[in-house]
Amino acid sequence: MLTNSYFIALSVPLLLLLCSALAKKLVRGSGWARTDFFLGVEMALAALASGFVNFLDLSKPALTSPSVPVSALKTTETAVFVVLCFFLLLWILSVHQDWEKRAHNPKGQWFWLGIVANLIGAALMVTFIVFIKGI
Repeated sequence: MLTNSYFIALSVPLLLLLCSALAKKLVRGSGWARTDFFLGVEMALAALASGFVNFLDLSKPALTSPSVPVSALKTTETAVFVVLCFFLLLWILSVHQDWEKRAHNPKGQWFWLGIVANLIGAALMVTFIVFIKGI
């Protein structure tokens, strides 16, 4: 199992996300709350940051050695991914703004923040790991 590159590439970020939920609980200083598991913003930010880093990594050979060709396709894919992440991050933030204050509607919070926002954030991370960076 530890030799499977997909397992490693996807499980390490998942473990770090669980650490993020634990960190939210520890910072708040009380018991577990459902808001600890609303991690869509964190996942979208992680994907956006990964896209920016990848974009810089792709341009590094051109800066250090002008004779090394830069992959226009990979650069374009990464740029499109970064733009997509940015707009989906804004959408996730707007959903959080609408639903975080609706504590009286826990089912709606779980659906929009625990499922929809988390799935979009997770999809962005998986897209980066599998398709943009490549395993």
